[in-house]
Amino acid sequence: MKPHKLKLQNYDCFGDNWVEFEKFKPITIIIGRNNSGKSRLLDLVETLSTTPLNKLGMNIECSAELSEEFLELCFSKTTSGGRLGPNTGGHFNEACSHWNIHGKHLVGLPVFWQMDSTGKLTDSNIEEPAVNHGYSRKYFQQYATERRAAIAANLAKENDTLLYGKVYRRILADRDVQPEKSDPKMQLSRNGIGATNLIRKIIVSSAMDEDKIQVDLRNALDEIFGNDGTFDRVEIRIHDNSEDENEARWEVYLGEPLKGLVPLGDSGSGLKTVILVLLNLLIVPHVEEKNVDEYVFAFEELENNLHPALLRRLFGYLTNFVEANGCRLFLTTHSSTALDFFGPMEDAQIMHVKHDGRSANVKTVSQHFESVSVVNELGAKPSDILQANGVVWLEGPSDRIYINKFLELFSDGSLREGRDYQCAYYAGSILAKVEFSEPHRHDELANLLRINNNIAVLCDGDRTAAKSKGSRLKKRVLSIKKQVDEIDGSYLWISDAKEIENYVPGAVWKEVYKVSGNVPDPQKYDQFPTRGLEKNNTFVFDKLARKSFDKCEFAAEAVKHLDRKMLEGRFELREKILKLVECIRKWNQ
Repeated sequence: MKPHKLKLQNYDCFGDNWVEFEKFKPITIIIGRNNSGKSRLLDLVETLSTTPLNKLGMNIECSAELSEEFLELCFSKTTSGGRLGPNTGGHFNEACSHWNIHGKHLVGLPVFWQMDSTGKLTDSNIEEPAVNHGYSRKYFQQYATERRAAIAANLAKENDTLLYGKVYRRILADRDVQPEKSDPKMQLSRNGIGATNLIRKIIVSSAMDEDKIQVDLRNALDEIFGNDGTFDRVEIRIHDNSEDENEARWEVYLGEPLKGLVPLGDSGSGLKTVILVLLNLLIVPHVEEKNVDEYVFAFEELENNLHPALLRRLFGYLTNFVEANGCRLFLTTHSSTALDFFGPMEDAQIMHVKHDGRSANVKTVSQHFESVSVVNELGAKPSDILQANGVVWLEGPSDRIYINKFLELFSDGSLREGRDYQCAYYAGSILAKVEFSEPHRHDELANLLRINNNIAVLCDGDRTAAKSKGSRLKKRVLSIKKQVDEIDGSYLWISDAKEIENYVPGAVWKEVYKVSGNVPDPQKYDQFPTRGLEKNNTFVFDKLARKSFDKCEFAAEAVKHLDRKMLEGRFELREKILKLVECIRKWNQ
C-alpha cells in the first residue's frame, strides 16, 4: 500500500514549506522562474527513488487507501473469536473470522499518517467504516482499538512510494554531444558525456544489437522530426588524424538523403537534445538489461534550441512512450508550449515552483486563474497558452462535444484537443458580427483570423427543406463562406443537415432516453429546439415525447454510445470529418 499523496517538510531550499505531491501521475511538468527550485525538486525525485521514507530525515505526511493485502496483516482470514469476537466456542468459523468481521469493511477507506524526521509514526487516522453485518458495533468500538494500533504500527513500515526502487535517469539543461575517445565503459552522463562512445560501442561491437541504433533510434528521429529532417543511417567515424589511435576522437555522423553524411558537430543543439532523449529512453535500458517501466526519467528544459513545432512532436513522442511503457517522466520547462500541450491531459500534472527570496514553495496547478498566473510568470501573455496549432470554430459548446468525439473516432484516437487543435465558439447568430479576413479590413467586426491563421469553421446549414425558401443559407453563413474560401489551408463545413443533432442515430437517442421500442434516425431537416420545447414539431417531441431537451446534457451522454460504424452512413458526415482530420494533421506537420 503505497501513498498516493505525499507531503515533505524541511527539504533543502523549501525550508519549512511543505513539498506536496498531490498525485504521482505518469507525467509531471515542473515550471517556474530561474533559480526558483525546479532542479532541487528533481533532486528530491531522485532521493525518493533511492531512499525509503523513514530514512529521508524529513517530516512526512502520507495519504492512501487501505488495501486488502495490507489489512490482512492485522485481520486474519483464518482466525475467529477472541477479543475481536464474536465467541465461536473455541472453533474457527470462517463467517466470523476477524477478516469478515473487521478487515474487509476497511478496504478502500482513506488513511492518513504522519512521521517525524526520525521515521517515527506520530499520528494516523482511518475513516470509520459503514458496518453492514449482523453483529454489534461493539466489536469495532470496544475491542478493535488494539487492531487499530496494529494498523498504525504497520503504517510506520510503509516506506515505499511509487517512485522508490526506480532507476533514475536525468538530462541537464546544460548538455551537449561531443566527439569522444573510445572507452570500454558504456556510461551516459547527465550532461551528454558518453553519448558518442555509447553509439560507437553499439555500432562496432559484435556483441551489441546495432539495430537499436540503425532502426529504433533512427525511426524515432524520423517520427519526431517529421518533414524537418529524414535520416537514412547513423555512422561513427574517427574525427581526426591522430597518430595515436587511443587518442583518436570518434564522432557521430547522420546520413540525410539530400546532404549525405553530416557530422553531428555541424548540427544544431536541438538535434543533439533529441538524440540524448532517445539514448536515455531506448538505448540505456537495453544496455542495462532492464524493463523501461523500471525507470523514472527527468529531463530539464528540452525546449532549448527547439522550434515549437518540433517541440510539440517531441512531447507527443514522450507522451506515447510513457503510455506504452509504463515509466514515469518529469520535465522542467520555461515553455508555454509545454503548458498548452500537457495541461489538458488526464495523465499529466503541472507543478509550479516559486521562490520568495527566502525559501521555495511548490503547488500543483489545478485552477484556471492559477494557469493564467503561471503563463504571466513564464513571460508570456495568457493568450499565448491558447495559441494552438489551429482553431476549430464552432457555434457552441454542444458542437464541441460532438466534434471532439467525431475526430477521435475518425482519426483512430490520434487527434486530441489542446494538443493538435483547439475548439472555440462564435455562437451562432454572433457570426454576423465576426469575420475571417486580413487585419484592418473591417475594423467594426471581430476578426477571428487574428487569433490563429490555421482555421476550420463549422456552421449549421439550418435548412428546413430541400427546395424553395427553406433550402437557403443565411446571409451571415454565405458571407463567412466567401471569406474562408479565400484563405489558404482553411476548411469550411456547412452541414447539409439542419444541425449537428441530425447526425446522431436513432439508436443513440433510444439509449440515452431509455425509450421502449425503436427510435427512427433523425431526418436531414428534422428540427431540434435550442431551449426547452418552444416548438411542438420537433424530433424530440414527435419521436420521443420529451417535455424538455438540453443540447449539452444530451451531447455529453450521446457521445458515450457513438461508434464509427453507426456514423459512416449519416449523410455527408464521414467525408467532412475525414477532411477535417486531414486539415488538422497538416497544421501539425
